[in-house]
Amino acid sequence: MRRLPGPMLRRRAARQPTGMPYPGCSEYHPTCSYADLDLRARAVAARLGVLLPPGSRVMLAYPPGTDLAGALYGCLYAGMTAVPFVPLGPAGADPSGGAVAVKHAAERTNVHAVLTGGDSLKSLGLDRRRTPVVEADGRRVGGDPLWRLAESWQPVGVLRTADAYQRYVPDGTLDGRLEPPIRHGDLGVVLAELAHAARLGTSQESVGWIAAVHGIEEAVWRILLPVHC
Repeated sequence: MRRLPGPMLRRRAARQPTGMPYPGCSEYHPTCSYADLDLRARAVAARLGVLLPPGSRVMLAYPPGTDLAGALYGCLYAGMTAVPFVPLGPAGADPSGGAVAVKHAAERTNVHAVLTGGDSLKSLGLDRRRTPVVEADGRRVGGDPLWRLAESWQPVGVLRTADAYQRYVPDGTLDGRLEPPIRHGDLGVVLAELAHAARLGTSQESVGWIAAVHGIEEAVWRILLPVHC
């Protein structure tokens, strides 16, 4: 049976808490251990769990990095569908334009909540009564400390057939589209294929091409694959 991404991180955190899933990848991920990543994910999942039912779609508005990784795994832990949207490039670049793009994408796709970590995106202009916006970073989620929320997290039974990830594809303007969702089980199968390719010495460019064929964007496979491997 192919392992699901969420349980895989839980296993790594239990067996290798101080292990580093992202060594030497500072462009995408600052220093973060399995235990740290699991803490972030449990805190995010606990907060989402009081706001939304399992199966909800959550937009992740982050530049590449550990905050995005914690938000992505938090959605997987909560049994919700992650919709990453990475409009800013390096942290702090074009905050006003990024906020407009996130607002438009969230409204266009009818996501049920938006997770974001930067001050530049707090004023998205969304109707927060209709679409909650939750700030989540390495210290707090929705204003509460990570450790407190993480301790309150209750595991959710996640079916292999439940939607896990949905790619949003911008077209270069403020328009864009959602691709069909990828289920938890299918995501596990793709990650196993990518891990096998990596073990054979396949270049990162080719691994990325395989992931793209399956509809998984770079910011996502670079988060999931090191934990899976």
